[in-house]
Amino acid sequence: MTRSLRLYSGRSRTTLILLALLLPALGMSGGQCGGFSFPPTGECPGDPVPSVVLKVTNGAGQVLPIASISFRVNSVGPFTGICSDGMCNGMVLALDTLGTFSIQVSAPGYLTANHSVTVVAAADGCHPVTQNITIPLQLDNTVAVLAGAWESTNAYGRTIIRFGNNGQVIGAILFDRTIAGDGNFYVAYNNRPIRGAPGQSVVLATANEPTRTLNTVNFVTTTLGYPVGFENAALSADFLSLQGMLAGVPVTYARLSSIPGPLMDP
Repeated sequence: MTRSLRLYSGRSRTTLILLALLLPALGMSGGQCGGFSFPPTGECPGDPVPSVVLKVTNGAGQVLPIASISFRVNSVGPFTGICSDGMCNGMVLALDTLGTFSIQVSAPGYLTANHSVTVVAAADGCHPVTQNITIPLQLDNTVAVLAGAWESTNAYGRTIIRFGNNGQVIGAILFDRTIAGDGNFYVAYNNRPIRGAPGQSVVLATANEPTRTLNTVNFVTTTLGYPVGFENAALSADFLSLQGMLAGVPVTYARLSSIPGPLMDP
């Protein structure tokens, strides 16, 4: 089971929200867990001490503006969260927690990285010895940079396109293009099924796969008579938007934080 939670930056006591979720899952009421000794909850004197403080950077050492973090402690988890707005410079993953942390970090435009670190007890036998770690992410120079969902409203209407983990086109929603149903077309490309919307049919279509040359991406097709996609589109530095042309019209696409339900796998 995946546990979703908010991650916090710094040594604020609000990180106890994470600890409150983590400790019961690990059975940390004293004794042993996964071969590591844990103190009874709340019995460490003084302020709680961070177990792991994580910094996420690019290959040049610059802190990333946003990243997704998932980790397990002694194989328990995963616990997931997102750092943004400067928080990727020092994320506290847990407080007063001992054991092996298996951490996975991903960010738009970068390859996923994995790291493992073991947190041991300090001389007092209770608080942890804080592990300050930096995980650098390497640029993804392939078309897989498009993985996820992208939205645009332009002269041809509002469109959301989903691309798979390898950059392959999965499907699209063409909004307000018909008087039937909810007014939207739900399109599955190249025999890749999508969930669709209740009571709505899914249009099956074919399209050329997207391509990438340096920082320029292309995906152009015509679906139900409507131009869909982007030509010679430049990716932004943070990989959260792209700007290009479509059949002579300027278009801008923004990366969505999640995939809309109708475009998910069935």
